[in-house]
Amino acid sequence: MNNETIEIQPAERLAGATRTSRSASNQDELTKLKHELMRAEVRLAKARATVVGTEIDIKVLNARLKALTQ
Repeated sequence: MNNETIEIQPAERLAGATRTSRSASNQDELTKLKHELMRAEVRLAKARATVVGTEIDIKVLNARLKALTQ
């Protein structure tokens, strides 16, 4: 059994703090990117709904046009 105390050098402590800071920064960046991705997916869903609605409008208008021209 080893009862010696292990000393951590100041440079090692600083590296650990930097690593922790970097990790927190990466976590913040990851959270931000996830939110931006979610917003983009919502915009895409809305755009697709608009396209589908427009396609339906076109089909209805074409049917009405054909009915009037016959």
